[in-house]
Amino acid sequence: MLRASDPSFVSRRVLTLPRVTALAAVALLVGATISLAADKPVAKKPAARTHATRQTMVVPNVRNQVFVFASGMLEDAGFGWKVRGSVHGYPANLVVSQSPKPGTRVIDTGAPTITLRLAQGHGAQLGQPQDRSSYGASLIRPARHSKSG
Repeated sequence: MLRASDPSFVSRRVLTLPRVTALAAVALLVGATISLAADKPVAKKPAARTHATRQTMVVPNVRNQVFVFASGMLEDAGFGWKVRGSVHGYPANLVVSQSPKPGTRVIDTGAPTITLRLAQGHGAQLGQPQDRSSYGASLIRPARHSKSG
């Protein structure tokens, strides 16, 4: 029988401690990696829509909106967007015009592209401007019928 004061008992305990510590560290790293991977947002491309149904979309009014909100509204409505002109897509800039105009009916081609022109806002213009939507936008095609989808 081994006692706590026996040299072989002490050496077994000393050798077990690094193994337990190493296993705990590996488990912690694996858990952290899985947690971080689960938190990363994934940019999703809009689902491809069939042309057979010829759904139409109505262009929302994003004029006089702060760019960060306007771009979000367009993406939520299923549109792509791009910025044209000398003022770039910084969050605090303001939308002064858009093409096509608000209320225009367009064919749903996947993510019809709305062109925005901006004016410099009051916020700082730091970092990289975003002059295009994060997913591929499609061509804009005016609808010929007044039927909305």
